[in-house]
Amino acid sequence: MVASMRVAFVAPFYGPKAAGGAEAECRNTAIRLARSGMEVDIWTTCALDLGHGWQTSYYREGVTQDEGLTVHRYRALPMYMGVFRDLNNRLIEGKTLSRAEEEQFMAMHVSSPGLLRGLAAACDRYQWVCFIPYLFGTACYGTQVCPGKSILIPCLHDEGYARMAVVRDMFRRVKNVVYNAASEKELAGRLYGIPSGKGMVMGIGMDTRFEFSADRFRAKYSISDPFILYAGRKDITKNVHVLIHYFAAYKAARPGPLKLVLIGPGTLPIPPEIRPDVVDLGFIPEQDKKDAYAAATVFCQPSVHESFSIVIMESWVCGVPCLVHGDCTVTREHVVRSGGGLYFRRAAEFGGCLDYLQENRQMAKRMGEAGGSYVRAEFEWEHVIRRYRERVFV
Repeated sequence: MVASMRVAFVAPFYGPKAAGGAEAECRNTAIRLARSGMEVDIWTTCALDLGHGWQTSYYREGVTQDEGLTVHRYRALPMYMGVFRDLNNRLIEGKTLSRAEEEQFMAMHVSSPGLLRGLAAACDRYQWVCFIPYLFGTACYGTQVCPGKSILIPCLHDEGYARMAVVRDMFRRVKNVVYNAASEKELAGRLYGIPSGKGMVMGIGMDTRFEFSADRFRAKYSISDPFILYAGRKDITKNVHVLIHYFAAYKAARPGPLKLVLIGPGTLPIPPEIRPDVVDLGFIPEQDKKDAYAAATVFCQPSVHESFSIVIMESWVCGVPCLVHGDCTVTREHVVRSGGGLYFRRAAEFGGCLDYLQENRQMAKRMGEAGGSYVRAEFEWEHVIRRYRERVFV
C-alpha cells in the first residue's frame, strides 16, 4: 500500500521562510504527505527564494531535517546578469528564443549540476519524483534524470515563458502532471497538445481551521474605515499597479472613507492624491494577515497570472468576498464556481463592483460565506492528501 511508498519533491527553493505560492504548496504538501505515513525527501538549492535571488547561498550545502522530511541542498549555478536580463526581458515581451537561448536561460534560472547528479544517483530509491514549479532548471533538467517517475506540478501561467520549446518538451516527457485548476490543465492542452487523459486537477491543500479577529486587526493598526485588502508581492508582475491606478480613479469619482490596505514585500509608486487613503503595512505577522482578511470589506487579487491563489482561499475562509481580474482564467474560475465574489477588467467595472459590494452588504456577506464553503469542500488538506494517495501515487 502507499504507506510504505517513498517520494521526492524537487524545487528551486524550499523552507519555512521561502516566500511564494509554489514554495508554500511544495512544503505544506510534502509535510502532510509525510504525516499521512509516506516517506518524503526534498531536493533543492541553498537559495532562500526568488525575491532574494539565487546568487548567494542562504543555507549551507548538505542534508538537514525539516518537520520529518530529509532535505538535500546544493548550490545553484551562477547567473550572468546581463545575458539573463536580456533573455528574460525578451520572454516577458512574448518574443521567441532559439533553442540554444532557451537552454541558456534555463541553465541560469536556478539550476544545479550537483543536485542533478545527486538525484540521478538516488533515483532508484523513489517510486515518484515531483517537480514544482515548471519555470526553473530544477524542473526542466531534473525531469530528464528519471522521466518515467517524474510528476510535474507546474503552477502554469499563460505567459511568454510557457511558450518555450524546452517547456513543451518537459510537459510531454513527464509521466504525469498535477494541476491546481481546471483552466490550468486546459491551458497546457492548448499550448502543448497534451491529451486530456494525461494529468489531473488536484488543487492546493488549505488549513481552514485557523483563528481570526477583525476587531484585533483594526485595534492594532488603528484602521477604522472600510478597506480593500491586497496581500502578496507588490510589483507589476502581480498587476498591483493596475489596482492602485483603478483605486485612484475610483476615489477621484467617489470621494469617501474607503481605504486600500497593502500587505507584503515590494514597493510601487502611489499617486500623491491617494496617499492618505493607501496604507502599506509591508510584512506583518501571519496572524495579523488572517485578522486583516476578516476586517476587509473586500479582498482584491488583481493578478492575471495565477495557477491557484492561496490568498483568495484564505480570505474566503474568513468570510470575505473577493474581487479578481477577469483576464485571469484561474481566479475567475474560482469566483464563478464558488459564487464567492466578482471580477473586473476595466476601471469602470472595478468601480461598479466596489459600489455593489458596499451597497449590498448582505449579498457581500453571502458571497464570502459561499467562498468559505467552496474552500472547505474542495481544498481541505484531508481531501487533497487523499487525492494524492489514491490518484497520483498509483
